[in-house]
Amino acid sequence: MRIMSILTACVVAAVLYAVVLERDRLIGFARAVAPAALAGEPGAADPNPATSDPVPAPSPVAESAEDSALLLGAVRVMARQSTAQVVDSAVILRGETEAVRQVEVRAETNGKIVSEPLRKGALVEAGQLLCEIDPGTRDVSLQEAMARLAEANARLPEANARLAEAKAQVPAAKARILEAEAAVPAAEAQLAEARAGVPAAEARLIEAKARIPESEARLAEAKAKVPEAQARLEEALARIPEAEARIAEAEAKLPESEARLQEALARVPEAEARLAEAEAGVPAAEARLAEARARVPESEARLAEAKAKLPEAEARLEEAQARVPEAEARLAEAKARVPEAAARLDEAESRVPEAEARLAEAKAQLPASEARLKEALAQVPAAEARLAEALAQVPASEARLTEARARINEAEITLRASEELARDGFAAQTRLAGSQAAFESAKAQEQAALAGLKTAATAIEAAKSQLEGARAGVEAARGAVQTALAAIRSAESQINNAKAGVQSAKTQIENAKAGIQTAEAQIVNARAGVQAARSQVQTAKAGIKAAESQIQNALAGVKTGTSQLETARAAIQSAKSQIRNATAGVQTARGQIVSAKAQIQSAQTQIRNAEAGVTTARSQIETAKAGVQAAESQIQNALAGIQTAESQLQGAKAAVSSALSGVEGAKAAVISAKSQLEGAEAGVQSARTGGESALAAIQSAEAGVAAARKEIERLKIHAPFAGLLETDTAELGALMQPGSACATVIQINPMKFVGYVPETTVARVKPGALAGARLTNGRTVEGKVSFVSRSADPTTRTFAVELLVENADLSIRDGETAEIAIEAEGAKAHLLAQSTLTLNDEGKLGVRTVTADDSVQWMDISILRDTREGVWITGLPDEINVITVGQEYVTNGVRVVPSYEDVLQ
Repeated sequence: MRIMSILTACVVAAVLYAVVLERDRLIGFARAVAPAALAGEPGAADPNPATSDPVPAPSPVAESAEDSALLLGAVRVMARQSTAQVVDSAVILRGETEAVRQVEVRAETNGKIVSEPLRKGALVEAGQLLCEIDPGTRDVSLQEAMARLAEANARLPEANARLAEAKAQVPAAKARILEAEAAVPAAEAQLAEARAGVPAAEARLIEAKARIPESEARLAEAKAKVPEAQARLEEALARIPEAEARIAEAEAKLPESEARLQEALARVPEAEARLAEAEAGVPAAEARLAEARARVPESEARLAEAKAKLPEAEARLEEAQARVPEAEARLAEAKARVPEAAARLDEAESRVPEAEARLAEAKAQLPASEARLKEALAQVPAAEARLAEALAQVPASEARLTEARARINEAEITLRASEELARDGFAAQTRLAGSQAAFESAKAQEQAALAGLKTAATAIEAAKSQLEGARAGVEAARGAVQTALAAIRSAESQINNAKAGVQSAKTQIENAKAGIQTAEAQIVNARAGVQAARSQVQTAKAGIKAAESQIQNALAGVKTGTSQLETARAAIQSAKSQIRNATAGVQTARGQIVSAKAQIQSAQTQIRNAEAGVTTARSQIETAKAGVQAAESQIQNALAGIQTAESQLQGAKAAVSSALSGVEGAKAAVISAKSQLEGAEAGVQSARTGGESALAAIQSAEAGVAAARKEIERLKIHAPFAGLLETDTAELGALMQPGSACATVIQINPMKFVGYVPETTVARVKPGALAGARLTNGRTVEGKVSFVSRSADPTTRTFAVELLVENADLSIRDGETAEIAIEAEGAKAHLLAQSTLTLNDEGKLGVRTVTADDSVQWMDISILRDTREGVWITGLPDEINVITVGQEYVTNGVRVVPSYEDVLQ
């Protein structure tokens, strides 16, 4: 074979040398030989004229034209007239069978298998029971979950009733807030009115006090005029009878006037001392007044504090009263738990015999589990021997595969050489067909070797599976032994748990009784809290009264301090008046002395004017007395106005205090109403929380019931679809864990055929197209395309295609090799030899044709199918003249002299 390959390579090299390097000589040789080759008998024609296209025989004129064309540089070529035919463009590919569905059914919970096993190969229906697991204590768990659900449902109406009661208290609290807030503006209006009256009363008091100095000044002035007028009258009267006597009298009065002067001077220090004493008393009076005023805010703060404590005490009273029903409800709840705890005690006591029975059953199953363990251990050596035998077959299969691949390489080289030599004629095409057949045979041997290797791998996997099954049987048997031991321990644990449940139930009964006692104590404490809250309310009201009394005392102290301050100021005015009087007395005495001296000198003049002076003095005395009376009346009116203004001012201040008390009371009522509303809203929120807790408890209990029921549903494992058992189901008594395999179910009716289409052909395959398949045993089946992949395999760049075939008798097995043909749309194509095809300068595949004016034209093509007779190509007109020999030596537009194969034959 190697010698043939070398000879073929040499021939190809010689041909390439002649075509490339000796092209000119070869063309000259062709031109020289062509006329002689064409000069045959005139009657030489197609032996089958009925089947060939009629071609006119060349005339002498045509021959002469051809000869002239050759002389003009035309190239002699061989051509063939071809007519397009409609061919079936079925897509052929290789594939294999595959089950429509295959699933390994696994357990979702743990437990022991209590159902009889089904053997592999058995038919199962959809939903048929495959494995059933022992329920164990799951029914009891379901009953407990349902009991918790009933308990949670029973608590919901109570929570709803509490919520309705709490919501009913909210409107009343809001109404109290609105009522209290409505009272605040009225109290503030009264306060504003009272405060507006204070400045007017203060203005009246200031005005009345401002009139007193003026009246006192007028009184002093009038009183000062009276002695002077009397003196003038006495003087005038004394001057009339005895003017001379007055001179002597005036001289006699000098010592007296001097004594009076001394006496008046002596009174000045005493008056000044009184003034100093009165001024010293003013700060003390002002301090007492400030102290009394300072006590007023403190007393008002105590009053506000006492009023602020009153709503808190009342809220505590309401809170204590609200706790009484809650404590009574807890007492009722604690009493209601006693029967439930007693029922749990009975239930726990009833579980003890059942747990003892399970312990006896688990001990009885232990010998059978140990026997299964010994049987499984005995199966392991046989499975290991099968695995060693399967592994021994692998090297032979790999050697056959290597040999088949070497033959493929050799056939491929031969095929390429045949394609290069296909230009030699019919014999070369025959060799090409033989090379193609050898290549296909080598591929078939490779497929057979791959199938053998796959069979060996399958045998290895089967042996491994058997070994794993044996080992799994050992592990299962060991698990069964462990399960039996665990069941014994579990039964003992259940007995202990049952006893512990009995003790727990007794403890719950004791706790329920203790809860009853605690609830009774809470009721007593709640009632004591009610009494304490009432006492706090009374204490707060007493504090309010004490604070109001302190405010009254403080206001009385303010009045007393104000009176003392006015008294001190009056003493100051009196002392100042005495000082002025004393000073006036001193001046008067001095004036009298001077006057006496002047009278002595002017006695004679006065005597003459005495009568006129008497009349004047009498009128002055009357005028002075009238002025004194008027001034005294003004002083009395001014004092009365001061008292009236002071009492109005006190009334205005009292009205302000009363209005402030009203405002504070209204605000305190608003705060109290708001606190009541907050308490009511807190009660609503608490009731809602209780309702939500009850709903959450119901949802939790429902989830527990659903989980228990789901767990019970998982005890039975059903077939997901109708099919065949590929493995035995789990054995009776086997211990299942979550994820443990129960059985493997496959569905092979209909059977799925899977193949892979190259990317150049995938567009012709449509879902729903008719398709057929030929199995390795020669059987053919038909079906339809059910799936065409949209994504290519990243390694082979092919697309998966699936078709479904009826397999009612289940004769087609999973994994068989098949040749698949898929129907596609028909197309017009030309059947040409592969040697006709060539490449242009751009690397595109096509043919060169002869036009009507005997020039060369390039046409691109598409290969539809490759057969032994040739290649079916598309992309050409229905009728065309294709160059079969010489197409490598011409290009577009070159003039040629074609020789048609049909004419030559």
